[in-house]
Amino acid sequence: MKTVALELQPCCGNRSGVGIYTYELVSHLKGDSDISFCGNIFNFLGRNDNSDSLKNIEFPINESRLFPYGVYRRVWNCIPISYSSLFPMQADLSVFFNYIVPPRIKGKVITMVHDMTYLRFPETVDKKNLRRIEEGIRYSVERSSRIITASEFSRREIIELLDLPAEKVSVVNAAANISSSLAHFDAVAKKFGIEGSPYILYVGNIEPRKNLVRLLKAFALLKEKYLIPHKLVMVGASGWNNANFYKELENNKFRDDIVLTGYVSSDEKNAFYQNAEVFAFPSIYEGFGIPPLEAMHWRCPVVAANAASLPEVCGEAAELVDPFGEEAIAEGILKVISDIDLANELRKRGVAQVDRFNWEKAADCFCTICKEVAFEQ
Repeated sequence: MKTVALELQPCCGNRSGVGIYTYELVSHLKGDSDISFCGNIFNFLGRNDNSDSLKNIEFPINESRLFPYGVYRRVWNCIPISYSSLFPMQADLSVFFNYIVPPRIKGKVITMVHDMTYLRFPETVDKKNLRRIEEGIRYSVERSSRIITASEFSRREIIELLDLPAEKVSVVNAAANISSSLAHFDAVAKKFGIEGSPYILYVGNIEPRKNLVRLLKAFALLKEKYLIPHKLVMVGASGWNNANFYKELENNKFRDDIVLTGYVSSDEKNAFYQNAEVFAFPSIYEGFGIPPLEAMHWRCPVVAANAASLPEVCGEAAELVDPFGEEAIAEGILKVISDIDLANELRKRGVAQVDRFNWEKAADCFCTICKEVAFEQ
């Protein structure tokens, strides 16, 4: 039997993007007679209670309490301590879900490269994160026996831009992050001041590649030119490099109809999806894009960018628009909210599209890849 250690640091704290993917995938894993899984996290002096963040994960989780993770990451090139020696279980294979492999690691390695934003749109990446990836990506992909990513689009991008052999890069799809529970919408609406108002919904962090300045301008165009009664509800945490977004927000003529909720619970998020008239996701670059599938699950019609992985993820279940023009974004939203037959058709197609992706299949695929790598000679 081979031991596979999974780096679970992205699961801790408020999850988005990488953290959601990592948690959902590993919480669906089951060991078998060939491989057993364990998790590794840093928890300096045991200060953090990660029990809620790591619930439903059915294998042992090891904690390293010597360093905060951020400190270790900043100094790992300078100290002669291997990552493997910080944890009690010596692994035959280690898996890292956030691009970078620590130096001096023992055994075989798989790493996940979610997308190529840092090369395609470097101006949209947080400077610290950009530097971290630029400095570590070449070592990471060379040290890894296999690279995994979440979509065929990203697989093609990685092969091309990192000049890798096709057989080294494998796809483990993401899926909708769905819980069956949802908050009472009346309470949610009252909490965020949207009682009695139809609304356009966006879910995701506030960051440049999400293309939210154009979404704000498209919303203003819809209000001014077409006199729609809707509010724009933007659900998600504030990310980075937001100056242009907040400048556009404050200068928007319809600022009073734009609601920023910040990070919300999954129950509240589900209530927003279920009651929105349309979900807008104009991101210019996504390695996968989970929110459109979440919206489809809750039967909310989707308008998404015709860019990167989103046509692959959305299929024919979304109204796809040019993300580089606010007029195109506005027209796509208007088309859906003014045509009930189209909206209903998108809802119907959306339910079928969501069924194409699920975490159980992703976990099975991941296990197969781990076995292939672990038992390679």
